[in-house]
Amino acid sequence: MKAGAEPSIIVSDFRGWELLTLRSAAAEVDVVPGKGADILAFRWRATGLNVLWTSPWGLPYRGAPSQYHDATSAFLDQYPGGWQTIFPNGGAAVVEAGAPIGFHGEASLTSWDWEIVDDGDAPSVAFSCRLRRTPFALRKVLTLNGARLEVRETVHNVGGSAVDAMWSHHPAFGAPFLSSACRLETAARTFVADDDHDTEHGDLRVGVTSRWPHAEGRDGGTVDLRVLPAEVRPLERFGYLTEFDRGWASLANSELALAADLEWDVRTFPHAWLWLEARATAGYPWYRQAYVVAVEPAASWPGQGLHAARQKTGTELRFEAGQTRAAVVSCTLRDLNAGH
Repeated sequence: MKAGAEPSIIVSDFRGWELLTLRSAAAEVDVVPGKGADILAFRWRATGLNVLWTSPWGLPYRGAPSQYHDATSAFLDQYPGGWQTIFPNGGAAVVEAGAPIGFHGEASLTSWDWEIVDDGDAPSVAFSCRLRRTPFALRKVLTLNGARLEVRETVHNVGGSAVDAMWSHHPAFGAPFLSSACRLETAARTFVADDDHDTEHGDLRVGVTSRWPHAEGRDGGTVDLRVLPAEVRPLERFGYLTEFDRGWASLANSELALAADLEWDVRTFPHAWLWLEARATAGYPWYRQAYVVAVEPAASWPGQGLHAARQKTGTELRFEAGQTRAAVVSCTLRDLNAGH
C-alpha cells in the first residue's frame, strides 16, 4: 500500500466476531472468518449500496445461546444472509459414512483461519479450515480487483478413502438492490423446477423441465423467469439452471443503473440453483420478512441432500483419497450507465 493511501484491508469487530473488510476504489467486501468465512456484504462504494441480502436477524452475536434442536435450524438460526460456501452437503441433512451431516453442510458453520496475501490495490486474503465430520481441508482466496470479487476455492480429501460430497456457492441478493426493476439473465439453456417444493405461493409446476427463460406455471400458463416480483407480492420459486453455454448469470437493476454479474467455471459447477422468496413463507424461518434471490453455482442437484443427488441425478462429487478439486466464482458490480 502506498504511503498516505487508505487501508485496503481493515480488521474490526462486529457483534463479537472478527470482521475483515477488503476495500478497493470501487467496492468493499465484509467477511467473517469465524463463521464460515461468510461474505456479509458487497458494497458499491459510489453509493454505499450492499447488493447482498441480510437475513431478518443478521449475524448473531458470537457466543449467543442457541435454541436449535435439528440440523436445519442449526443452519438457519445462524444464517446472516450474504454469500456462503455450501459443502459437503446441500439441502436436507443426511448420514453419510456414519457421520451426521447437517442442512447445507459444515463449511459455513466452521471457523476459518486467515492470512493476508496482498494488501495493495487488489486486496487478497486466504482462508482455510479443516472439517470435522468429513475428511476435507478447504482453502479459499478472496481477491477484490476494482469492482470484481473473485473467490478461488480448493477442496482436498485428506483421508485415506473415497468420499462423496455436494459443493456449491450461495450468494443471495436483496433489497434495495433487489426490486421489480431487476431482471435476471443467464447463459443456462434449461430450467428444472424442484420436484419436492410445492408451496402455497409457488408459481411453477413442480418437477417440470423447461427451456430458459420460460417455465411451465402451475396454473397451466408460462412464467418468465427473467422477471422478478415486487416485494409486496407473495411468491416463491426453487429450481435448477443447467445446460450452460458458460457459467454466467446477471441481476441488473435498471432504476439503480447497477448490475451484479456472476461468473464461474462450469467444469466444476455445471449447474446453478435458483431460489426466490418474496414474503411468501408465513411461518419459520421467514414469517413473510424475506425478499431475496439467490443464484447458486453448484456441482450437484437437487437441493435435497447428498442422498437425493446420488439417487435422482447421479451428480454427487466423488473425492478419491488425496484428491483435490478447485473452483472459481466471481461477482462483478457494473455501472449500467458507464460508457453512455
